[in-house]
Amino acid sequence: MPAKIFVDKKADKQFLKLPRNIQEKIIRGYNSLRINPISGEKLYGKLKDYYKFRVGDYRIVYRFDQKEKIVYVVKIEHRQGVYK
Repeated sequence: MPAKIFVDKKADKQFLKLPRNIQEKIIRGYNSLRINPISGEKLYGKLKDYYKFRVGDYRIVYRFDQKEKIVYVVKIEHRQGVYK
């Protein structure tokens, strides 16, 4: 069963600021996460409960609730500043 995707308000604002072609890639990334939520790479340190999913030079940072099958997207940002 595919997971549900919930996007945080802050992540949604970040998404809307991106160029249209990047937005389309992010949407395809969402579809990939819906099918396989743990396909992203597990983060460590302060972000140990989160995953990152690579979309070109951008990263989708998310948390996955296995019990509820929900992906919570918390951040979408360029790779240079996403982990700060």
